Amino acid sequence: MSISTQTQAVLLLTTYFGKPMKDEPKPLSPTEWGRFAQWLKDHEVFPDALLRQDPAGVLADWVDRTVTPERIRHLLARAGALGLAAEKWERAGLWVLTRADPVYPARLKKRLKTASPPVLFGCGRRNLLNQGGIAVVGSRYPSEQDLAFTRHMGGEAALQGLSVVSGGARGVDEAAMSGALEREGTAVGVLSNSLLRAATSAKYRKALMAGDIALVSPFNPEAGFDVGNAMARNRYIYCLADAAIVIAAGKERGGTWSGATENLKKGWVPLWVKSHQDPASGNSELVKRGAQWLPDGEIQLSALFAPDLAKPMDRSGPRLFDGPTPQSSASDGSVEYRPGSGSADLPAAGKEVPDSRRGYDHFLHQLELLTARAPATPEQLLKSIDVSRTQLNDWLGRAVGEGYAGKLSKPLRYQWKPQQPRQSSLFDDTQPASEEHNGTGQ
Repeated sequence: MSISTQTQAVLLLTTYFGKPMKDEPKPLSPTEWGRFAQWLKDHEVFPDALLRQDPAGVLADWVDRTVTPERIRHLLARAGALGLAAEKWERAGLWVLTRADPVYPARLKKRLKTASPPVLFGCGRRNLLNQGGIAVVGSRYPSEQDLAFTRHMGGEAALQGLSVVSGGARGVDEAAMSGALEREGTAVGVLSNSLLRAATSAKYRKALMAGDIALVSPFNPEAGFDVGNAMARNRYIYCLADAAIVIAAGKERGGTWSGATENLKKGWVPLWVKSHQDPASGNSELVKRGAQWLPDGEIQLSALFAPDLAKPMDRSGPRLFDGPTPQSSASDGSVEYRPGSGSADLPAAGKEVPDSRRGYDHFLHQLELLTARAPATPEQLLKSIDVSRTQLNDWLGRAVGEGYAGKLSKPLRYQWKPQQPRQSSLFDDTQPASEEHNGTGQ
């Protein structure tokens, strides 16, 4: 088994493989890698050229105050340590993404640009990283009331077809993720430490096997807890989501406060805060700094993506994906309800879809029902599934890219693939080429 040489080079330059020795050069930080990767791109140099050629020759024109050629040579000489670590990661079922991978989270690239993490380690269902959703964050030691509220919020996100993004820590993070998983939803946990242990623990085993969760970390999978890492990962939670909810935050202290104020400063996603009676609380202070109070009562959570749309939900009407009523995505990110139209060309799929399938999974199930025996044109699918053409095209492209469907031409048709491909291994040297063609992850 082998790791692609491109991935090897990025790992060697950016990742710890154990506790560093005193005065040993440190791997490049995301910001340092961003500068270096941009230089490689500008000079049309692939990272693996540093492994195939003498780095001194490749970097003859490279000048940087902290990323010196000597530091790069030292980091590239750690191939033995990488090999040992990779064997352990493989046994635990981990995968790795670099910024050059097509499935690397687009939201991270868009919002953090060259400061996005050069490497992401993970386990579980990778495409959840590009699904977005609601970030739910808060204290490791919440009140019982806040804990119950958080679990309910996670469950509500699942029922409304949204994924929960959180940090995987005890307290609010775990409650939000558990609430979603208990209601047959999905979750993304951005861990600051111990990914290897989490991947093999009983806590997430059922969700990992069901494909309902992705655990991801920008740090070495064996890294222990580090305050700096815990603070740094907060920005990734926000940037993987479409909106964020703070359940409880200490005033001007702690990771929740740090992540929330950074998000307010950078403007990554709308920030909502659970109401708090204490005007001196961290929650109240966040509102003073630009966050908004989470509306009381039940709300359509997708409306949180656009601050002016959030309002209490009318529970007398249909809930998202209740019965056969499908959804279409409005341009502002809210959800419109339309009656199903049926089709003379294909059977109506909506009535057969289980309640447990939501969002994209709901669409995949309909696609399977409609095209298992014969391919269908986009027009036929549009009549039967009854979503907007833009949404249909987006999901069809995604289904083809992930191997769930095949695309036929003359005329254009799509058909469900009965056998889903296995998840690519970190050690399969068959990763699809990046659309950017530069191999530097920019």
